[in-house]
Amino acid sequence: MRVATVDGLVTLFYDGTKELFDEDLQDEWDDELLEYDAELHQYRCKNIAHWESWDLSNECKQYFRERLSWEQIIVEEGVTVIPISTFSYCCNIKKVILANTVIKIEAATFYNCSSLVYVKWSMSLEFIGPKAFFNCNLSSVFLPPSCRKIDGDDTFARNENLKILNVPNDTKIDTFHDIYIMIHRTELLERSPFECTTISESSLSEYKFVNTWIKTLNNDEKFVLHKVCCSYQPTIQDIHTLILDKGFKAFQEKNNVGITPSEYLAENPYASIKEMDIIQYFIQEMTE
Repeated sequence: MRVATVDGLVTLFYDGTKELFDEDLQDEWDDELLEYDAELHQYRCKNIAHWESWDLSNECKQYFRERLSWEQIIVEEGVTVIPISTFSYCCNIKKVILANTVIKIEAATFYNCSSLVYVKWSMSLEFIGPKAFFNCNLSSVFLPPSCRKIDGDDTFARNENLKILNVPNDTKIDTFHDIYIMIHRTELLERSPFECTTISESSLSEYKFVNTWIKTLNNDEKFVLHKVCCSYQPTIQDIHTLILDKGFKAFQEKNNVGITPSEYLAENPYASIKEMDIIQYFIQEMTE
C-alpha cells in the first residue's frame, strides 16, 4: 500500500495486503474520548480538537495520525473483500473509489467516516455489511445491479443528508435487530410515510415495511419517469417515449418524498445522458 496526493487529496491506495484496523488502539482512543467528553463518544473523532494532548501511547497517536491523514481511498484491482472496520473512524476521508473486483464490503468498514460524501461503487459488488456506512455524509446512493444482499442493520444510518437511495429490486435486505433500521436518521426516512424517525414501541411495527418501500418507492405508474431516471443505464429512447406522453413538465414532478426525475438523473452515476441531451434529442425527433 502507498500514499500519494491525488487531485489535492491525501490518497491511500489500498491493496488489501495489510490489516489496517487495530481494535486495541481504538479502545485506548475511546477510553480517552470518554474522559474528554462523554457526549461526543458516539461520534468518535468528529469535531474533536487537540486530541494529541490526551494521555495516549505513542503507538496510538501514530495510528490515528495516519488514519486521520487519509482524505481519499482508492481500492486497487484484485481486492475482493474489504474486511470489518478497515476504515472505521477515518473521519477525514471524503472520497472512496472501489475497483470492480470488490465483491464484499464487510461490517462497519466505513463506520463513522463523517466526511465521506462520494463512493464510486464496484460493478461486481454483491454484499454490504451492517453499519458499513454508519454516520457518513452521503447524500445519494445508487447501488449496482450486482448487489444481491444488504445487512440492513444501520447500513446507511446517520447519513443525515441522504435523500436518494436506489436499491435494485432483487436485492435482499436483512435486518437482524428491529431497532437498527438501514436508513435511520436520514433525510429520506424523515420524508417517508413511516413514523420511524425515533426508536419507540409504536414505530417498531413499521420497520419491517421500510425495506420493501425503499425498493418500490417509484413503482407507482405515475412515477415511471422517476424509476427510469434512477435505473441502471437509462436510455434517451426510454425517456423520450415517456416525455411524448407526459411532456417536459414531468421532469419537475416530485414523488412522495419530494424528488424529481431531474434530480435522479443528475445524481445517477450510471446515467451517461443529461437532461439537455434528452431535450436536444426530442427537438431533433420532432423536426424530422
